Amino acid sequence: MTRISFRWLSLLVLLLVLSGTSLAIAAEEQIYTIKKGDTLWGLSEKFIGDPYYWPNVWAKNPDITNPHLIFPGQKVRILDGRLEIIPAYPEAEKPADEIADNEPIAEEPEDAKIFKATGAEGFILTDEQPLGILVDSVDNRILLSKHDIVFLEMADMSSVAVGDTYGIFQRSDMVRNPHTNKPIGPMMLNLGSLQVTEFLGETVIAKIGDIFSEITRGAELFEYTPPQKEITLQRGTSDQKGYVIAAREGKGALSTNDIIFVNLGSDDGVVNGNLFYISRPREASAEIIKHAKEMQLPDVVLGAAIAIETKTKTTSALIIKTVESIFIGDDVSVVTH
Repeated sequence: MTRISFRWLSLLVLLLVLSGTSLAIAAEEQIYTIKKGDTLWGLSEKFIGDPYYWPNVWAKNPDITNPHLIFPGQKVRILDGRLEIIPAYPEAEKPADEIADNEPIAEEPEDAKIFKATGAEGFILTDEQPLGILVDSVDNRILLSKHDIVFLEMADMSSVAVGDTYGIFQRSDMVRNPHTNKPIGPMMLNLGSLQVTEFLGETVIAKIGDIFSEITRGAELFEYTPPQKEITLQRGTSDQKGYVIAAREGKGALSTNDIIFVNLGSDDGVVNGNLFYISRPREASAEIIKHAKEMQLPDVVLGAAIAIETKTKTTSALIIKTVESIFIGDDVSVVTH
């Protein structure tokens, strides 16, 4: 063997050794213990370099029934560019300062559990009845504004008192079931609020307060719900499934901070602050169709939304996280654990 050939052979052996070492290092797993404040979003960004990887963590970890809830003391295995959450059992060791605090951690960071709502989301009218109508004002202006004095016709005068506040709404387009096309009810646009100031015989006099949009005569009055500037997450008590039936301002593709409406309400056990998961059935690939006629596949996780105003049969919700665009008709489910 010539000297040059020997050098090349030595170099090849060295490269193979180094390559083998690199592979051994790459294959070496790392165990991380979840701490309070950790999130699937943050762990995916820290160890995978992609915060949008968290749905894969959920899909590949069947023991994690809730993709947005992890616990202090749980272990995460990092191996070959993927995350695997090791199931937490009651006897699992937890940090001393976490033993008394066994509350799960939401997917969002601790300081993001409180979300803001504008108070102008509106609602879908189903079985609610208007409490009155704004019939006129003290002048002839078409558009009414803040502090204007107006006259009301109320459905039940005996239930009205000075100081009462009502929400002012205007009917908009009919909302239809995205799967059956059957009418659900008209979208009620929240225009603002007014407060009763005095009575003149059977005429109720009021003063317009907050305004979200132009107010005109004929606007309908409904129960006033003070705007919730901050909404705290609450676990649901009823495991219900529904779907997105409308979006504010008629938007198509929806994303974070958009307002959606779902066909679940207080009759279904939904309350303000409940978390919804938004998903869509996964389409079978050509390979699956080729090799298996029928196969149950996990849904595609699209994001999450928080209930901000609950009516009897519908709820408006604020989208707080998306990994894909959300559309009318996508599935929603109430988070109960």
